[in-house]
Amino acid sequence: MPWWASALVFLAILVGGGWWLWRRVRATWRSVRALNDQVSEASLLIAELDRTASRLPTSGDVQLAVFTHPYDAHRERTRTRAIVADERRARREPKLPPWARR
Repeated sequence: MPWWASALVFLAILVGGGWWLWRRVRATWRSVRALNDQVSEASLLIAELDRTASRLPTSGDVQLAVFTHPYDAHRERTRTRAIVADERRARREPKLPPWARR
């Protein structure tokens, strides 16, 4: 084999490797751009949530359940359950037939 044939084989391997590498770089660049678009969209959504959250009323002093007396926690839970049951009953009452209403 003459010297120029081995040079052509080397050049073909070099061009093939460059082409393969270029395709991988292009695919990586596309995925980086797509990721950047997603991050930009997420940051816009987070900024919107921050603006919305700043307008919401705060609940004031919130005490952790660990520091609440068990009797007070039970009384609060019972009161909350009664409120939820009344709300559920009020929502369901118009849907009930007349004979099933209290």
